Amino acid sequence: MIETVSGYEVKALGRRTKALRKKVYARSLSHLAPYYIVNEFPKSGGTWLSEMLAMALDVPFRRSDSIRFERAIVHGHFLNPFGLRNVAAIFRDPRDLIVSLYYHSYFINDHANDLIVSIMKQRRPFDDYRDLPTNLPAFIRFISTTPLFPRFTWPSFASAWIGRPDVTLTTYERLRQDCAGELRRIATSLTGRAPPSERVEDAVRHFSLANAKQRHERRMRPETEVPFIRAGSLGGWREHFTGEAEEMLIDHGYVEPMRRLGYEI
Repeated sequence: MIETVSGYEVKALGRRTKALRKKVYARSLSHLAPYYIVNEFPKSGGTWLSEMLAMALDVPFRRSDSIRFERAIVHGHFLNPFGLRNVAAIFRDPRDLIVSLYYHSYFINDHANDLIVSIMKQRRPFDDYRDLPTNLPAFIRFISTTPLFPRFTWPSFASAWIGRPDVTLTTYERLRQDCAGELRRIATSLTGRAPPSERVEDAVRHFSLANAKQRHERRMRPETEVPFIRAGSLGGWREHFTGEAEEMLIDHGYVEPMRRLGYEI
């Protein structure tokens, strides 16, 4: 009997191979190329920051291509700091992050998340996926005890990266409040010199939320249920979080790292 390989399995293998290559290159060559590494827990704004940094520093950001040995922006979800240099770690209020991650886990978007949705609906199904407030406590418990994408939790990521003296720390909220100023600070910290002001302003303008939404809308697929870039708002979690959902954050170790980052419950 001949076993066949599904399209999903081929895609998954290709992504794992590319991800492994990125990790090996980043950990061994980040100080030589050099790579400027943007590290995040998914849905924290890391892709947005990577795009702006690439334009501000006039270096490549090969988002979908395999990593190369060159001076470039490298975006990733690294839990272990071993071997990594020139790192900017970006955080976001985990309540907004969790809401965004829920949509990415259960609704097809324009960023090829079909495999994630398929697996999540098998592992943690809900009767009505659009009833986010009702489902959120169970979702938080699931991603905090049996994480899949990524295979670590937000509290463990925060504990590994907050307070490291060799890391440039930023937040999605700071970038939304003063994008040009914060982008200039990050770029200067990573490279040792300030980028030209006009490049910074061009990057902020080109990758504004409104422009990003337009670009994603142009490549929407027929099966798309929600856009990859949705509201991008600050504090949108308040529309979905219940007292029970907040209790899940307390139970699973979110509170202390949130306070260290200035996010209060």
